[in-house]
Amino acid sequence: MKKVVLTLGTLLLLAGCSGRWEPFGGFTDPVCMPDGSVSFYQQADDKGNLGTPIATKENCPWNKKK
Repeated sequence: MKKVVLTLGTLLLLAGCSGRWEPFGGFTDPVCMPDGSVSFYQQADDKGNLGTPIATKENCPWNKKK
């Protein structure tokens, strides 16, 4: 019973965090770099500026139009 409660609690926690990193993607719908690798956050430059994100949902292999 404890394992079931722990599993459900973990799933609820992950579901609650899924959109937290928007617009940089979420756990269930990430964004990808131009090479197709998944990215969940954007790193700031030396001055602390984020700039325009390079990663987009269109770069993900599963979102590319064939």
